[in-house]
Parts: sequence; C-alpha cells; structure tokens
Amino acid sequence: MKLGDTLFLSIKNLWRRKLRTILTVLGVMIGCCAIVVMLSLGIAMERNFMTQVNQMGDIMQINIYNYNWGGKTPEGKDVPPLDDDMLAYIETIKGVQAVTPVINLNVKMMAGKYVGYVNIIGIKAGMFRLLDIPVIEGRPLEEGDTDHMVVGKYVARNFYNPKATRFRWEPAPEGFNLMEEKLTISWDMNYGEKPVPGMSQPKVKAKPVKVEAVGIVGRSGYSEYDYSVIMPFETVLKYQKEMEKWNKQNGGSNGGGIRGGIIYKSAIAVAAGIGGSNDSDKGYERVIIKAAHINDVVNIIDEIEEIGYMCDSPIQMLESMKQQTAGLRQILLGIGIMSFIIAAIGIANTMYMSIYERTREIGIIKVIGARLKDIRRLFMLEAGWIGVFGGILGVGLSYLLSFLLNKFNVNLGGAEIWTPEGIVKLKSSYIPIWLTAAAFVFAPIASLMAGLLPSRRAMKLSVMKALRQD
Repeated sequence: MKLGDTLFLSIKNLWRRKLRTILTVLGVMIGCCAIVVMLSLGIAMERNFMTQVNQMGDIMQINIYNYNWGGKTPEGKDVPPLDDDMLAYIETIKGVQAVTPVINLNVKMMAGKYVGYVNIIGIKAGMFRLLDIPVIEGRPLEEGDTDHMVVGKYVARNFYNPKATRFRWEPAPEGFNLMEEKLTISWDMNYGEKPVPGMSQPKVKAKPVKVEAVGIVGRSGYSEYDYSVIMPFETVLKYQKEMEKWNKQNGGSNGGGIRGGIIYKSAIAVAAGIGGSNDSDKGYERVIIKAAHINDVVNIIDEIEEIGYMCDSPIQMLESMKQQTAGLRQILLGIGIMSFIIAAIGIANTMYMSIYERTREIGIIKVIGARLKDIRRLFMLEAGWIGVFGGILGVGLSYLLSFLLNKFNVNLGGAEIWTPEGIVKLKSSYIPIWLTAAAFVFAPIASLMAGLLPSRRAMKLSVMKALRQD
C-alpha cells in the first residue's frame, strides 16, 4: 500500500466517525493546552523573579566581605586575609571574569559656587563596563583615566550654596550638571565654606585637587552607584594617602572634619601600608567579582564561602524565591501531565473502538494483500492525525488563555513591581517559542505512542476470524 493511499484512508476513516474523532481531538487539545499553560505560569514566575532581582543590581555581580578574618571556617580552617594574593587566586576560579577591590572615601567637593559632601567609590577602571553600570550621559571610566569620575544621577542633590543666608537653604538648581562645572575636591570638610566660629582649624591647609566628571550614571539598581561618584582605584588610593598625611600633619585631628572618613578603612590600609599591623594583615574588606555567566555565580559563591568569606549577590535572593515556589511549579507541571495522560487514554480508547468496529474491514485488507506494516501504519497515522490537530488547537487555546491571564492580571506571584521608571506590571503567563515548538512535536509523538498498542492488536487479528465478524 502506497503512503499516499494510507494517508487518504487514515483521514477518511477518522472522518467516518466525526463526533468521536472531534471529541478525542478536543481531549488532546485540552491536555496539550493544560501542559503549555501550566508551564507558561511557571516560566512567567521565574521571569518575574528575575525581573525583581535585577532591580537589586547586576545578577552576575558578587560582593565579597572579609568580616570573618582571623576566625575559623566551619571545618576549623583559618580564614586568610583578603589581600592581593587572594585576589589573584579568585581570578583563577572557573567562571570568574574579573575582580576588583573597592575603596570608599568621603570628601568635600566644590562645583562652581556650590559645595557638597560626596562619597567616592574606587574600582579598577577596566571593571566599569563589566559591571554594566548604565551611563546616560558622557562616557564610562576607561583605562588610563586618573582624576576622572563618573557621577551618580542623584549626586547633584547633595550640593548647596554655602553663601546663602544662615536661615535659608539654597540647593543646587534643577538640572544642575556636574559635567558642565569645574570640580575640585578636598579632605577638609570646611572646604568652600566659612569656618564656623569657635571651631578649631587645621594647622596645615589641605590642597584641593582638580577632578573632571566624564559621565553620569543612570538608574543602576545599586544605590551606591546612583548616589556616589566612581573613580579609578589607583587614584582613590592616592587620595587616601594624601588624606592620611594631612591628618597626621594636623596632629591626628580632623580639623573640622574628615566626616565619615573611609568606610572600608582596611581596604586602603593594606595597599597604602598605613595603620597598625592588624590592618596591614587584614587585607581588603570588600571585593567585587563579575561572573562570566549566570550559571557560574552559585558555584563561585560556594567556593568563596568555603574559604571563609561572606558573599552577597542578587542571585541568592533568586535561588531563595525558586526554592520557595518549587513545590507550586511541580504541582502545575503535574496537573498538565495528568491532563495529557487522560487525553492519551482517550486516544487509545478511540483506536480500540475503531479496531473493534472495523474487524471485518481489516480482514479484507489483509486478504487483498496488505502487509502487516501497512496495517500498523494505517492506525498509527490515524492516531498521529489526532495528535496533530489536537496539538494545533491546544497551542492556539494556550495563547488565548495566556492572553486572558495577562489581560486580567491573574498572577501567582507579585503582579506589580516598582522601578525608577514607575510601576511595571509583570506577566502572568509567558509562552516562549521553544515551548510552542515542543508542544507541536510532543502532541503527535504522544498520540503515536497511545496508538501503538491498538495498532499491534490490529496487526495480530486472525484473517479467518475477521472475515466471519459481522
């Protein structure tokens, strides 16, 4: 029997029992739709988790803290200092793309007639682009930059007019752009203002340093970048040495103020060779790692924590969210699978009924020369057509239900999140292309498997018994 004849005969046989065929196709459609929709809810849930976590910052960024220095790991090993040797080792860990130590320094900045207190973050210039810090104006830090800085979007809010009257606060005007101003910084917190009467003054004046703003950071998701200025690590390290020297020249007093000073003092002490021996041995207190791929982040964190350091990354929140909803996603998948199993049972039942009704016809086909494989192919094609039509209708129904779920905002997780751009509604259901393709392939294959046993039964029918069948 030719393939074309078999195809025509299989469709004709299905059409002879229209109602039964339609009901079976509807069963496959519902089963296929159930699997696709249930999976789409779980996929949307994970996408929403990712969106929420990304609001916290770059998901492939890891912060390492040296809080446990001098202590022991759970296995009883000494926690080593987070120094340059350790940074060199961390760079060799699989999946680590780049590493930078971090320096935080508080200074006074003058921009035109306005002054403000500013926090400087020192990182390796080459790391700036890898951290995906968004620059909305100007350019990012680049290798070779020295007294250059990229300014957080909200830093300008810290500036005010020091010559305003005592009882009137005069902030910098709206749209104040630090890239358009001549900038200087100083370690003296009285810089740019008249000394407060009665307050002791430094013996040695701090010499202001000229700096240049080359870019402005947008809404990065990390508040420290949005409210600080970012400069090359080596430059901030140099500033730290000068600040310490100025401090010593003034007898260790703050001269009216190194207010706040260094947030991560030992990050500077080990590199600058200042402070007590404890600081020199301690190393950096904070280091940033950029992972090459999201799948590497968890493994990197595990290896770092085994050494004894504390790690912080948005992906830890993502993993926690996934663990909390793992049971729910498994239930959704189970419901979908059960629905399709029921549909597959319906296909098998339809095929068995068809064989029972067409026993005499099968005998005649065998007598006129049909081979066993032709009989098997005929019934397998009938089952396959049911899967094809059911799969097409099921995918179509899935897209319709997904549209309605999103339209009416039926969400298993958080329906909305706040972003700097405003409230963003999250999708309740998301059907990726690969899921659609999988449904088109899975439905016919599952139908063919359901028709396998009925087709074998048709092959084994005795010709004599079949011809005697009324």
